[in-house]
Amino acid sequence: MNDQGSNVNGAGQQAATDRVRQGRPIGLRAVAASFFSGLMLALILTGLGTLVDDSLALAFLLGELGFLLGVVLYLVLSGRDVGAGLRLGPAPSGAYGLALQMGFALLLANLAAAVLLGPPEQDVDFVLEAEGLVERAALAIGVALAAPFIEEALFRGLLQGVLEKRLRHWFAIAVTGLAFGLMHGRVGALFFFFWSLPVGWMTWRIGSIRPAIVVHAVNNVVGLTGLWLTMPTEPETIEYGRGAQSLAVTMLLVGAYWALRLCVRLEQVAGSKQE
Repeated sequence: MNDQGSNVNGAGQQAATDRVRQGRPIGLRAVAASFFSGLMLALILTGLGTLVDDSLALAFLLGELGFLLGVVLYLVLSGRDVGAGLRLGPAPSGAYGLALQMGFALLLANLAAAVLLGPPEQDVDFVLEAEGLVERAALAIGVALAAPFIEEALFRGLLQGVLEKRLRHWFAIAVTGLAFGLMHGRVGALFFFFWSLPVGWMTWRIGSIRPAIVVHAVNNVVGLTGLWLTMPTEPETIEYGRGAQSLAVTMLLVGAYWALRLCVRLEQVAGSKQE
């Protein structure tokens, strides 16, 4: 009897230890509170940055870092597991090559959207205003490195992860995609909503944001490089030749089909991981 009692007590202590290691569960209120904390810290750091240097690129970088830091601080101080909450865990090695291809597939769709919806004037103006080595370095770090990691961690990691516990995974992916799209402004909201669907599905199926970061980074790096190479072209001076819209529709369909095929292949990679 004493042995059984000690075994039960040992199992209870182990379960309690596991719960402490996992941290408190993250719910929608915690997500809202962490996002609010991130927004406040982002505003503070952005304001301080403008006092040092009136640079949009620097303000953008500080805002992104401040948002992530605020979210992380809230999760830590409230006893949550940051790694699990942001879905920072490893992904199968085969997922990264598919994520790289997914990035170029969605880039095709992005280029098509620029023709069908018009050039991204805000993005072009943002890049044009970055002058000098320091500003361009801040822009490159913010757009190519910080934004893919931070935005995927907050949206596909934290928000979608919490929604998946309460909704069917497709609804969780769609709601997250809607929030992600609205973050990019009224003009690009619908496009980035559809852009988010395969990325959200990839994150749900793999259980990690690492492949999604690769997809996002490909889109941002190639996009930023393209804008730098075409500078100082103003958005309103861009004219597309005859047949440009037909070509854009073709690119959009090819990109969508390519992304769909990659999702099928990713399903096989995820299945082999579970086995």
